[in-house]
Amino acid sequence: MKKSLAFLCMLLGLFLIGSLNGYHFTSAKAIPGDVIKVRSLAIGEFGQAVLFEDRTNQSFGVAEIEKRYGFFYRYQGGSSGYSIEQGKPFQASGIGDRHAFLVAIKTADHSKIKYIVLGNHIEGITPSDHYELSLQDVKENRAAYHVKEVKDGYALFVLDDYTEDTWTIRAFDKDGKLIADKLLGAEPRYINWK
Repeated sequence: MKKSLAFLCMLLGLFLIGSLNGYHFTSAKAIPGDVIKVRSLAIGEFGQAVLFEDRTNQSFGVAEIEKRYGFFYRYQGGSSGYSIEQGKPFQASGIGDRHAFLVAIKTADHSKIKYIVLGNHIEGITPSDHYELSLQDVKENRAAYHVKEVKDGYALFVLDDYTEDTWTIRAFDKDGKLIADKLLGAEPRYINWK
C-alpha cells in the first residue's frame, strides 16, 4: 500500500513539474488550441513533426514537438491557421529552424492529386512559363526531389533545411502527370496545358 501511494505521488509530482514547464503526455495536447494529430514524423532522436487539424477554425498546420524523458512532449513552434482557397489545388504550411524544415500540404477535395513533390532541377522557370515535367522525370533526377504519396488528403515532409527548391511544390496524378504546382513566390495553381 505504501509503495502504491509513493508511486502515485511520484507520478503526480512528475505531472505537476511537467505541466509547469509546458510538457504534456501527448504530442497533440502540447500544440496550442483544440487540435487533432493527423500524422507525425521523427526529427532526430528527440523531436517530432506533427501535422494537425485545428477543430476550432477548420484549418491545419505543422508543429515541431520535443519529446523528453520518454513520455513528455513540449511544443517548440509551428505554423497554423491554413486552409485551401477556393479554386486552388493545395495549400502548404511550413516552418524551419536549425533542426529541420517541416512542410505540411493539404490537397483540395476531388483534386486527383496522388503525389506531392518538393524540389526542382529545371533552372529559370517563372510562373508564366509552360514547361514539361512528369513523375518519371522526377524519378530520373531523384537527388533533386522529395516525393510523398498523398494519404487522406495530406503529405508531410521533414527536410534538412529550407531552400528555394524545397519550397517549389508540384502535384501529380496517379498516372504521373503534372496537374498543379507552386513555384517559389507564386500561388498554387492547376496546370492544364494540353
